[in-house]
Amino acid sequence: MKRTLIVILFSTYILSLTTSGLIYAESLFIDPHIPHGETITYTSFLDGKPSTVVEKVAIREEGEKALYEITSRSKRLDRIITLDKKTMAIVSVHTVRKYQEVTLDSKLTVINEKPHFEKDEVKLADFAVMNYLFRGFPFGNLEKLKIGFYGEERKKSFLFSVKYKQKETITVNQRAFACHKLEFGLDGLLGTFLPEINAWYAAEAPHYLVRYEGPEGPPGSPRRVIELVDYKISD
Repeated sequence: MKRTLIVILFSTYILSLTTSGLIYAESLFIDPHIPHGETITYTSFLDGKPSTVVEKVAIREEGEKALYEITSRSKRLDRIITLDKKTMAIVSVHTVRKYQEVTLDSKLTVINEKPHFEKDEVKLADFAVMNYLFRGFPFGNLEKLKIGFYGEERKKSFLFSVKYKQKETITVNQRAFACHKLEFGLDGLLGTFLPEINAWYAAEAPHYLVRYEGPEGPPGSPRRVIELVDYKISD
C-alpha cells in the first residue's frame, strides 16, 4: 500500500512537471484581450509613400478554441490573420497582394505544430504577421526572446531576436501615448549591417500597435513606417 502510494505521488509529480512545461511552452505569449469589434486605422509609409490601412478584429469559436480573426485591408494588400486567442499562435494567414500587373492570392495554414519548449525561444510560421503576435508579448517580464522561423535549416541557434527596451511616451499624430518599446534585429556581427525594427505598443491592454519602423518584410525589403491614426470599438 505504501509502495503504491509512493508510485502514485511520484507519477503525479512527474505529470505536474510535464503539464507545467507544456503550459509554459504554449503560453509564452499572453492573450492581450483584444475586444471584439476593435477597429484601428493606420497610415503606412512605404519608402515614404503613404497609404491607409484599416484593421478589424472579430472573436470567433472553433470547437473548444477561441480565435482572433484580424482583417487588414489597404490599397495594395489584404490579409486575414487567424490566431489562437489564448496563446497568440498562428492558425492561418490569407494574403492577397494587389499589383498593377497581377493579383497574388496565397494562404498559409499551420497544421500539427509541435510545442517549442525553450523558455527564451519561439518559432514562427510567418514573418509578416509578427506585429500582431507581439501584442501578446509579456512586456516588462521578459528581456529578450530569440525568434526562429519554420523552414530554416539552422538547428542550434536563432540569430533573430527581440529585446524589450523600456516603457516610454511617444507622440504620434499630435497625440501622446504611453508605450512599451520592442527592438527586433539580428544578433552578433550581422546585426551591425542590417536595419533594426522598432515597434511601440500601447502600455495598457489590449496593447495595440502605435508605431512601427523597419523593413516591410525580411532584411532587404523596402523601409516601412506605420503610425496610428484612429482606434475604436465597433458593434
